[in-house]
Amino acid sequence: MFEVESFIGGDGYPLKYGKFSEVNGNASAERAMLFIPGLGGSVKGALDFLKLLHVHYNPIYGPDLRGFGLNPLEKPLTHAKNLLPDLDAFYEQVIAPANHQELALCGISLGGVLATILATRYPKRFSKLILLAPAFKPHPKTFTLRYTLINTIAFLLKGGNAMTQLPYGLEALTANPAILNDPQYAEHPPLILNSGFLLGVRDLCNLAMSEIRKLSIPTMMVIPGLDTVCDPAAMREAFNRIPASTPKVLEEYPELLHDVLFEIDHPRIAEAFLSWPTDHCTSLAASFSSR
Repeated sequence: MFEVESFIGGDGYPLKYGKFSEVNGNASAERAMLFIPGLGGSVKGALDFLKLLHVHYNPIYGPDLRGFGLNPLEKPLTHAKNLLPDLDAFYEQVIAPANHQELALCGISLGGVLATILATRYPKRFSKLILLAPAFKPHPKTFTLRYTLINTIAFLLKGGNAMTQLPYGLEALTANPAILNDPQYAEHPPLILNSGFLLGVRDLCNLAMSEIRKLSIPTMMVIPGLDTVCDPAAMREAFNRIPASTPKVLEEYPELLHDVLFEIDHPRIAEAFLSWPTDHCTSLAASFSSR
């Protein structure tokens, strides 16, 4: 059953999240998962994938990022500084009191960046990590030097009033005709965002690329070979930065585009994750007070 519930963000702003759970399941005694959507995405768009993982994880939490999905705002975000505090607040208010035996962490695109930072900051919180097309660097063929310079200059001149349209549309995210022809997706133009917000996102991506050297929990990374939104070469570089002592596995799908959860073959990714040996994945203690 999928439900939408509420929590209070890091600065006191009310936010919503999705929760996928068994109606009669004893969630406190189960393995749980925290799923972090990407830029402009929503947990609702990942439900088909999460249902496949639900055989092992109950419940699965999906807090949409501030400004997107379940949490639209009247005005565009002018900075990205609340994204991590919102996730910290969600953990403290919703996940920690549930006292789950294990908590896996999954993130796609920008969600993968945020998941990387959380996993390096709080390794004792999480038992496993799965990074789906993590946005460590934008693809240079799409986010060109000209695009970057224009938006940087616009931000310097206009500050919070500088706006930009993302340089890609739905066709760059998936080749799945069911998604491309779905009105809820196809009728939406590319996102228009504040230039300062995009610069803040870039800083988070750079931070994750640096911090991944500290990653200590078992990690699976999924790289779509046809990704033109985020750079697959940077994903491989990030994977190679994960310490050799950290259990890790790389799953490459040469035929997939950026949003691997929209692609027809997404069940292969769920199968790979669920069949990944868990020998090195240590159960979390009942209390999540340790950081």
